[in-house]
Amino acid sequence: MKKHAARWLVPFLKYGVGFGLLAYVIYKYWGPQNGGPGIGQLLQGPIAYEWLIAAAVLLATTTSIQLYRWYLLVRALDLPTSLRNAYRLGLVGVYYNTFFPGSVGGDLLKAYFIAKAHPERKTRAVASVIADRAMGLFGLILFVGVSGSIAWALGDARIANNADLQRIVTVMAGIASGSIVGFLALGLLPARRVDRFASRLKWVPKIGTSLSEMWYAVWMYRQRLKVVVLGVCISAVAHCALVLSFHCASRVFPPSDPATELASVSEHFVIAPIGFIVQAVPISPGGVGVGEAAFAGLYKISGRPETRGVIARLSLRIVEWLLGIIGYIVFLRMRAEVIEVQHEVEEEQEHEATDQEKAKVEEK
Repeated sequence: MKKHAARWLVPFLKYGVGFGLLAYVIYKYWGPQNGGPGIGQLLQGPIAYEWLIAAAVLLATTTSIQLYRWYLLVRALDLPTSLRNAYRLGLVGVYYNTFFPGSVGGDLLKAYFIAKAHPERKTRAVASVIADRAMGLFGLILFVGVSGSIAWALGDARIANNADLQRIVTVMAGIASGSIVGFLALGLLPARRVDRFASRLKWVPKIGTSLSEMWYAVWMYRQRLKVVVLGVCISAVAHCALVLSFHCASRVFPPSDPATELASVSEHFVIAPIGFIVQAVPISPGGVGVGEAAFAGLYKISGRPETRGVIARLSLRIVEWLLGIIGYIVFLRMRAEVIEVQHEVEEEQEHEATDQEKAKVEEK
């Protein structure tokens, strides 16, 4: 009974945190801020629909590329699926990730759906979605490090004169370099050590199973280096489209002073991926509220009006919700299958939690 209540309580709290934070951010930046316009003033002004359409097209392109990347990762592990099926499941996953903050996210649902016909390959299916998420996150970090370094080296004024942006670029470049070295070094480990470390990770409270699966995912794809390199290249294209989508969204509400209010493309290539990384923290549905707060802070670091960061993220969120609605339409066409798989995921999660509790009792 307690577990059933928690299943509903956690999503409810996440909605409360997300929309509560969003309400606070909108309230805080509703009026004029530091010489810049407030959200209320911007909403009363004209809307540049051409920029909104451009943002929608670029975001749809980003999603399409990301789903194709997942398809390649699935096929790399010899899991049978079609490109059409990958896009269907991907759009349902977009719907879940956009509107539902529950324990059964869109990514996990995709994995179990792929493995439904082949239960013995469930670990591989889970590995594919974990690797896809990890590759997306790594791609964002690498994107900041590379694009920011290039802009800095070419003497971009906004980056060359901003120590905070330089620090972000340096840190991201360092993390990306360390990740590459660590990933390549993983190939030197013998299989028995990989298994031993995975079994130890399972004892980590609450997230042990997830950590163990993530470790196996990294190990599996280390054996398929060509696929990983191709996936990173695909990620670079997807992230470029994503940043440009945000750039277009930042122009939906025309400014009175473009030179001071609007961030440049090079600035967005540095700060936008950081904002997307921050909002990926699963504390609200689709990062609502978290993303707006993050972009307000990033715009402040970049020396731009924080309100502009908030309104840009809100503009892009409208597009994301429209894309989520398309995912909902796909969900309706395969509702019975999806609900069945969702129940299977929930039951397995309950069994795993019960097994962990029994193991702890036996240890004591």
